[in-house]
Amino acid sequence: MLKQQIKLFFQKITSKFNTPAYRVIFTTINHNRLLIAINFNANLLAGISEGSGFSLIFIALKVLESDKREDLLNNFLFKNTFLSKIIESLSQGQLFISLIILVILIQLLRNGLEYFGAVTSGYLGAEIQAQMTENIFTQIISFSFPCASSYKVGDLTNYVNQASVTVLNLIRHGNMFALLGIKLIINIIVLIQLKTIFSLITIIIFSFLFLIQRKIIPKIKKLSYKLAIIRANTSKQITEKIQALRIIHTFATQNRAITEIHKIENELVTNLKYQSLLIELTQPLVRIITTISMASILILGFLFVENSTIILPSLITFLILLNSLASHINGIASTTNRLAANSGRLARLEEILFPDDKEFTSSDGHIFKELKEEIKFNKVSLKYSNTTKEALININLRLKKGTTTALIGKSGAGKSSIAHLLIGLYQPTAGEILVDNIKLYEYNPTNWCKHLGVVSQDTFIFNQSILDNIRYGLPEATKQQVIQAARIANAHEFIENLPHTYDTVVGERGYRLSGGQRQRLALARAILKQPEIFILDEATSALDSYSEHLIQDALAQFQDNRTVLVIAHRLSTIVNSDLIIVLEEGRIVESGNHQELLAKKGNYAQYWQLQSL
Repeated sequence: MLKQQIKLFFQKITSKFNTPAYRVIFTTINHNRLLIAINFNANLLAGISEGSGFSLIFIALKVLESDKREDLLNNFLFKNTFLSKIIESLSQGQLFISLIILVILIQLLRNGLEYFGAVTSGYLGAEIQAQMTENIFTQIISFSFPCASSYKVGDLTNYVNQASVTVLNLIRHGNMFALLGIKLIINIIVLIQLKTIFSLITIIIFSFLFLIQRKIIPKIKKLSYKLAIIRANTSKQITEKIQALRIIHTFATQNRAITEIHKIENELVTNLKYQSLLIELTQPLVRIITTISMASILILGFLFVENSTIILPSLITFLILLNSLASHINGIASTTNRLAANSGRLARLEEILFPDDKEFTSSDGHIFKELKEEIKFNKVSLKYSNTTKEALININLRLKKGTTTALIGKSGAGKSSIAHLLIGLYQPTAGEILVDNIKLYEYNPTNWCKHLGVVSQDTFIFNQSILDNIRYGLPEATKQQVIQAARIANAHEFIENLPHTYDTVVGERGYRLSGGQRQRLALARAILKQPEIFILDEATSALDSYSEHLIQDALAQFQDNRTVLVIAHRLSTIVNSDLIIVLEEGRIVESGNHQELLAKKGNYAQYWQLQSL
């Protein structure tokens, strides 16, 4: 029965630590094992030094009282060593002074070791912060696009920012708990060696503190998770509102945004105050218990001294030891509370690291070299998660090598969904996409994307120089290659007119540039890669006529001998396409070239007539 209970206990402990977050933590610890070992040993020696100091104070007082050298000579520090002869040769006063000096030296050593331990702990913290930030960022970047896009930006940012703090707190507080535990054990050993009734009294009194802790810690853990959720929500809301500054100012809703954040912060403050009440409750309890213990011991000491049943050295040493003991117990209780407070962040860390409900980008697959024949959509359907309606239904489409295929249709018809599938951002929910008769998902996704050039309506420009923005997809490109791509994209002229030309930093999301300039930068970025397959997802729909004309001229030079997929609202931009596909509610309703579709007098002809008015 006992054997079974022990087995169940260890299984419970093992299962608790066999989680994604703890595996990452243990990996981090293993990576820094040398630094952790140095830190732990420094703290261990510091604890031993503290205990040795108390023992020597007690012996020194006994020597001063009655010159009981035999106690000293029997001590493991001096027994059968060259020091025993020195002890015998010293007078009572000299021996007392020597022992006190030795206590001071040991305490100096202890402080030095504790300083060394604190420094190595700081070094460890710096390493862990960088490693954990990289770990979580890598985890997020490794998600498939549908998986990553199911989170809010602020939520993902919160996961990255909190990961290093969470693990750092866990290791620091865990290390502090171990250090204080060692010191507490050493103090208790010294306490027991005094062999007085005071030891029993102290243990009984301080047991009450641990009983109180058992009541407080579950409440702190529960509150900690609630606070982690509130903090994450705050981060999400703030990030979203900062990203929406333009629309907030446009609609003059600054006060509403402030009020919403104020409401969330009020909830955070209320719970933080309650957490503070629980966490800080331990310190006054320890002080009260310590005061009661000292008062009780002094009273008992007075009675025993009066009756000559106890000697003064024991009482003095015990009081010094009790003060240190109280400090360590207070530290352990406080550290336990802070570990409990960190448990909410740890639970959040588990959420992002838990792999079973996540989808990751594959790093395997065939290497794509070139398109030899065609890309074929064979009965392809697509339904996005958290939606009931299918975005694409039974799509059959062939993109032949070296041809231009255009997709048109109303908003929500499924045009961008086809582009998303071709890029590999999503996988079909039915059917298959074949690239030269090999399924698209069987190709290595990183390698596949290297052969794609994508320009979309929502162009993302990094807050870096124009040079770095253009060569984002090909970082090894020379400046001359970048300039050549910019010339083809009709971007070189406006870049040369900027204050620092290609070294100009364009601001957050390229806000210092016009929409047309951003689009031409995106086009230059795609052109620089010299992609075999070119995807234009409404790249000119939001531009003025002049900017659109410039981009169309650039595209006309670049599209020759490339396989191009164009999504457009303005039919004038796609009249020369080899194949035009008309989509309605996720289905292909018409296909053909410009003249063929006009002759059919169907949907395409109606769109053409409306735009020709």
